[in-house]
Amino acid sequence: MHSKKHFNFLRLLLYIAGLNILALGTVLFTCGKLGVSALVSVPQVLSLFLPITLGQATTLIFIVFVLIELFLLHKIEWQIVFQLLVAIVFGWIVDFYGLRIGLTSVVLPVWWEQILVTLLAIVFTSVGVFMMIKANFILNPPDGVVNVVCTKLSATFGSAKLGFDLTMIIISICLSLIFSSHITAIGSGTLLAVLLVGPLVNFWEYFFGIWKTKFSANN
Repeated sequence: MHSKKHFNFLRLLLYIAGLNILALGTVLFTCGKLGVSALVSVPQVLSLFLPITLGQATTLIFIVFVLIELFLLHKIEWQIVFQLLVAIVFGWIVDFYGLRIGLTSVVLPVWWEQILVTLLAIVFTSVGVFMMIKANFILNPPDGVVNVVCTKLSATFGSAKLGFDLTMIIISICLSLIFSSHITAIGSGTLLAVLLVGPLVNFWEYFFGIWKTKFSANN
């Protein structure tokens, strides 16, 4: 019983760490100014043209994802309802790093600095996603809605995730054109995130598998 509680505690710590790293990656995308990840592209556009912060916009969109999940399933599942808490906490953490620490006010006038920070954001995003997956605790709302779509359409997670990312990007472009005469939040950084986050998550999984094998062999 003690070992089980210890294991669950470690999973919770891993999940919280992953949530923080994912939020930090989200904020770093805004620092790079080369476009944010598809995950928060819609919240980013809303935060630019409405009197709400990026964290508040992210919470709002994540809540919409949860409602979509419940609508598609036609039933209440507590694992999905708990995603509402994740939406609120994640939004708060995003604003903590962005506003309270002040990362969103950082100015990077040199192009190579913008590229470096954007690549760092991609790495942080992939690590955060990987840690939350390994924790096997509660899915964040974007992954949750992708998972439900997979169940309903009998699709693979990878193909559904790609479709989700493209949909978010298209919605972001449309909202940008509605609120402004030019496209915002979407750029080369967005494309890099779509291309690199998935493979990086697979790389961390591979690296973790090697480490786990070596650790088991030594013990």
